[in-house]
Amino acid sequence: MKNVFRLHIILGLILGLVGFSACKTEKSATASTQKPGQRKELSSKELRDFTVAYMDANKAKILGNFSEAIKLFRESLQIDPTSAAARYEIARIYAEDSNFPSALSYAKEAYDLEPENIWYAQFLGQLYSEMGKMEESIAIFREIVKSHPNDYGFYFNLGALLSAQGKYDEALQLYNDLEKRIGTSQELSLQRQMIYIDKGDFDNALKEIDKLIATNPEELRLYGMKAEIFQQVGREDDARKLYEEMLDMEPDNGLVLLSLHDIAKKNGKQSEANEYLKRAFGSSELSIDVKVNILLNYLNSNDFNKNRDFILSLTREMEKAHPDEAKSYAVQGDIYYNLSQLDSARVKFRKAVAIDPNRPPIWQQILTIDSQLNDFEALKSESEKALEYFPQQPIFYLFNGIALLQNKEAEKAVESLNTGKNLVVDNNKLLAQFYASLGDAYHEQKDHESSDQSYDMALKYDPQNTIVLNNYAYYLSLREINLEKAESMAKKANDLNPDVASFQDTYGWVLYIRQNYQNALFWIEESLKNGGGTDPTVLEHHGDVLLKLNRTKDAVKAWQKALDAGGETDDLGPKIEQYQAAE
Repeated sequence: MKNVFRLHIILGLILGLVGFSACKTEKSATASTQKPGQRKELSSKELRDFTVAYMDANKAKILGNFSEAIKLFRESLQIDPTSAAARYEIARIYAEDSNFPSALSYAKEAYDLEPENIWYAQFLGQLYSEMGKMEESIAIFREIVKSHPNDYGFYFNLGALLSAQGKYDEALQLYNDLEKRIGTSQELSLQRQMIYIDKGDFDNALKEIDKLIATNPEELRLYGMKAEIFQQVGREDDARKLYEEMLDMEPDNGLVLLSLHDIAKKNGKQSEANEYLKRAFGSSELSIDVKVNILLNYLNSNDFNKNRDFILSLTREMEKAHPDEAKSYAVQGDIYYNLSQLDSARVKFRKAVAIDPNRPPIWQQILTIDSQLNDFEALKSESEKALEYFPQQPIFYLFNGIALLQNKEAEKAVESLNTGKNLVVDNNKLLAQFYASLGDAYHEQKDHESSDQSYDMALKYDPQNTIVLNNYAYYLSLREINLEKAESMAKKANDLNPDVASFQDTYGWVLYIRQNYQNALFWIEESLKNGGGTDPTVLEHHGDVLLKLNRTKDAVKAWQKALDAGGETDDLGPKIEQYQAAE
């Protein structure tokens, strides 16, 4: 693993420029009209007025009214044009709003008025750095170090800036000077070591880390940093030996195991690499987030299926190490889902929400699997459970409505679907799904007007929804109304998604109702070729078309196949008897 042990201690440069989006002020401003000059002596009244304006400005700032705060600070500057404090406060507000040019104008004036004020100086240096004016920032921090030689943190600020500008020798000299003042320290050695690495001087980097190891022989991360240097200079075998020594010190150290895995894999020793990775996954010391990321990389790789058994073994090790982590089960659910093992995926997803139910995406995965498995009882109960936690999530109402509809509770389905539909914001595809399901629910209730309106709305939001086009066309054909519209929709569904048996059957049936029997036969026989040959409805339609084409014997055979496939005896039986007798 690269850079897992290197300690990033760019001390300082702690920009007090946090919360930049917390306020909104004018996007451009010039500094105060009163340029700083010789300090003004205020009268008693002026001092009182200045204090009131300044305090009111601070109150406005604390309350988040930043525009008002700037206005009041400027009023205080009208009274005392030489106030560095007011300029400093205005600069800070502009900086928090990311209006750095305006912030810089006021910060420079505050610093010019009181260059000895450490807060003004530090803030100006930070602003320069934030704006990419590194030389100016370095100059300010040089002055700070010069005027505050015993505030050692500023040496690290300056050292970091010098290093960032590639001024490695100056940075090293600065740290050496500091070491003369405060003696040897781990922080200084680490800073020097990182500078040596940045400048490519790996021999001196190793010397620095060896000095640290000599004084801190139990500190494992130092060995890791040394091993990383070995890897950077191509000394892989030395790195491996050092990691093995570290493993003797801490046998369950997951980061060390991962590093050994990387080295073994790089050298083509896949079996050895896999063993190290399994041990790392079995270590409770290694963050579950690291493990999840590794598994997701496997999941998205081209070798996922080839490595499936090994990947599943990793998930078992992870589960042992993190039995109470929802992530452990959620990622397993993803893996099983991608392996099309839906039952196993659902088990893992259910465990994840049992540990942490506040995870909408996992609930959605569970409901998707319920639907794919046609387990509508589970879909109903689990969508209701999801809605207990997330009553404002429209997708869960959609699943709930579908489950209720499949369970012959059309009235409740309509209620749930309408509730969810009203929660949808800026998502036309989802809105179309709600209207499509409402169309199905109203159709079940024989409320054809509401059903047609719902399907029309679904197609308004998603004109290429082939399922709606197909179902709407079929229901119109059953009622034998708007047949031209039905034919157009059925054709469009087949154009958009060809070779779907149910779509072909619908198109054929609409043509049949429109008495276009020859074309109807073509489309229904296409449906039979694409899987409709086991569907009793398609088989019955086939017989009906054949009859209209005076192929009575073939029609009877088709109806008999429909009956054998599970078709309705009450419909098929009389037709078969009637036309067998006619033959």
